[in-house]
Amino acid sequence: MKIAVCVKHAVDETELKLDANGSPVLAGAPGKMSSFDKNAVEEGLRLKAKHQGEVVVFVVGTADSKKSLKEALAMGADRGVLVTSDPLSLDSFRVASMLAAAIRMSGPYDVVICSEGSSDTYTGQVPPMLAEFLGLPYVGYAKKIGVEGGAAKLERSLEDSVESVEAPVPFAVSVVSEINEPRYPTLIQIMQAGKKPIEELVGDQVAPLGDYSQVGVKSMSSQPSVRKHVMIGGTPDEAAAKLVEALVKEGVLK
Repeated sequence: MKIAVCVKHAVDETELKLDANGSPVLAGAPGKMSSFDKNAVEEGLRLKAKHQGEVVVFVVGTADSKKSLKEALAMGADRGVLVTSDPLSLDSFRVASMLAAAIRMSGPYDVVICSEGSSDTYTGQVPPMLAEFLGLPYVGYAKKIGVEGGAAKLERSLEDSVESVEAPVPFAVSVVSEINEPRYPTLIQIMQAGKKPIEELVGDQVAPLGDYSQVGVKSMSSQPSVRKHVMIGGTPDEAAAKLVEALVKEGVLK
C-alpha cells in the first residue's frame, strides 16, 4: 500500500507575538508541524504496519518546512517531498493545487491522508480541494479507517453522531484528532531521520498559477478582551452574598 500524508509547517500559535496594533507578527514567527497533522502521520504509519508499503509525507513551504518533514520521518515515514513556496502568500486553493501536482508526480497512491485542519488557521479547505484535484472520492473527519482489498470502511465523526461509510481504493481522507495517539520518536529515530530522502520541487513549476484569482488577506488582528475587575470585601458569608448578587445582576445567574 502506498500512502501519501500531507502536513503543514504551521505558525506556532503558542509563540506568536502581537504588534502595537494588535496584529500578529508573522515575519520570523517560529513554526512547527501542525498538531493535528501528527494524527494524520500516525494513521498513515498504522496503515503501513497493517498492509505493508510506503508512507510519503508532503509539505508546501519554505526550507524551514523541512523541520516538519524530518519530524514525520522520525516518526517512521519513509521519505518526504517539499514543495517550495511562500505559504503566507498562498490561499487554500493554491496549496491544494501544489500538493496535488506533487502527489501525481510521485504516485499513484492508494490513500491520501490529511488532518481535519491546521492548528494555526484551521480552515479545513485543503483536504476536499486536494481530493477534487486528484479526482478521488473524499471522506472527511474520519475517526476510524479500515482497508480490505479494494474497499475502505470508515467512521466519520459528526457533531452529534458517527456515520459509517465505504469508499473505493484509492481515496482521500481527513482524520480527526481522536483517531489515534501520535507516537513520540526516540533519539535514535530522530538521528536516522536525517538519512532519509527529502525531494524538493518548485511549487510554481509543478503547478503553474493559471487563470484564477487568489484569495488575499487584507489584515489580521487579535480580538480585544475587556474584563471587569470587581473587588468584593467582607466576611466569607458577606462576600458570597455580594458575589451572587453581582452575578445575578450581570445575568450569569437567575
